[in-house]
Amino acid sequence: MARLAGLPLDVIERARQVLAKHEQKEHKLTAELSPGAGGNGSPGPAAAQPAMFAAIDREVLDALRRADLDAMRPLDALNLLARLKEQVSE
Repeated sequence: MARLAGLPLDVIERARQVLAKHEQKEHKLTAELSPGAGGNGSPGPAAAQPAMFAAIDREVLDALRRADLDAMRPLDALNLLARLKEQVSE
């Protein structure tokens, strides 16, 4: 598209380099934050994180994963957080 617009080839090449660098950083960050999602098969440094959570914290995480956050209204989200906070403090 850039060629059709008449942009110089050196500008197009630089844009490709910037895009490639951005995509590499994005893949690296995805692999660190979501083990196994990076596509390279290695769990990455974030893999140890779930072991740090106590049993009740796992229940909170599971409840958050089950929640339909896209369909949740702000008040529903606040109520969910209040219930989870009570559950943790018990």
